[in-house]
Amino acid sequence: MLPTTHCGRCRRQLITAAERRVLEFVARGYTNYQIAQALTISIDTVSLHRSKVMRKLGLRKPNELKRFAEGYIQLKE
Repeated sequence: MLPTTHCGRCRRQLITAAERRVLEFVARGYTNYQIAQALTISIDTVSLHRSKVMRKLGLRKPNELKRFAEGYIQLKE
């Protein structure tokens, strides 16, 4: 059973490797089409990964996802 409160760090740890790869491209401003081409996956799969991350983090707008992705990638470097 999960605790009723989740810290931001805990939620970030729920992001899968595939979602992280997509986030790296989101941070660089790639479109879904460009991400799909770069990762050789379908555009629908890219959209699915983006949606899952947004849901996990409680984000509502694509620009919120981009801002998160930019910060997330900076932390990794």
